[in-house]
Amino acid sequence: MMTKKLFSRVQITTNSRLHFGFLNINSRENYSFGGMGLSIDKYPTITTISKAREFKSNLSKALNKKIEGFIKCNKVNKNIEIKCVESPPSHIGLGSGTQLILSLEEALIKFYRLNHTKTSIFNRTYRSGVGYNSYRYGGFIVDSPKKNLSTNEAIFKYKFPKDWKIILLFDNKIRGTHGDKENKFFLDDSKSSLRKKLSDLTLNEIIPSVIYKDFDIFAKSLTQFQKINSSFYTSIQKSSYLSKHIGGIIKGVSSTFNVAAGQSSWGPTSYMFTNSRNDLKEIISILDKEISMYNNLSYDIVSAKNNSRKLSFS
Repeated sequence: MMTKKLFSRVQITTNSRLHFGFLNINSRENYSFGGMGLSIDKYPTITTISKAREFKSNLSKALNKKIEGFIKCNKVNKNIEIKCVESPPSHIGLGSGTQLILSLEEALIKFYRLNHTKTSIFNRTYRSGVGYNSYRYGGFIVDSPKKNLSTNEAIFKYKFPKDWKIILLFDNKIRGTHGDKENKFFLDDSKSSLRKKLSDLTLNEIIPSVIYKDFDIFAKSLTQFQKINSSFYTSIQKSSYLSKHIGGIIKGVSSTFNVAAGQSSWGPTSYMFTNSRNDLKEIISILDKEISMYNNLSYDIVSAKNNSRKLSFS
């Protein structure tokens, strides 16, 4: 039996994503969580695996331990170098943790040319599969509510209009809720789900507005979807936005321009969509003045990314 020749190097480049919110947050109901979001064309996570004389990695000790367990269980050569070459900061709302984990697992499988694995590196659960489906497909994603948090079925995937520009707002002094605090929050079943309203907005307004490129409906319905989702988190963040400075800027812009606005996941990264080039120019002029008042704020202009992760081999 011939042994498959290993690649010398495998690289995976993944998308960042915006997470617009959950479809249902109350885990007492039959199906819970799920979510909606969008892949964007900047802030990738780039992971490489290459041959080496010994095991090397620039990842955390916790990740390295899981990778070493994967190597041992699958009885493959441990002499590799693993690098996270580029990644957005953790816990700012762009989903870099999920992208890193998914790319690591796939890169290892591809590098060792395994048809299947005896164990997964990460027995990761997903309240929302937006990050997973962004990795696999890109574009606009609606993820199904679920009984089993290990499932990631998308009920809707679609190419998002590239000419609808997205203004991202960053606050580099704040990190979104994560870890034990986040898990404890979701264990509380006392929160009202508002499931019917969120489902109605998703099915009857947001999805059709993306299909038919109806920006006015998209802006109104997504902003409303975000406001409902932000009401779930008042025990942790006191308003719709984790960053009060970002919230103030978005409030001012929204009062003058037709934008879809909200916070991605736990924040602090937030977004405003516009379909008008003239409005975009005026908004940028406002942001240049507003943001110059704070040394912790910045912004960027991005578009949707309607493709999945990129793999390269050598």
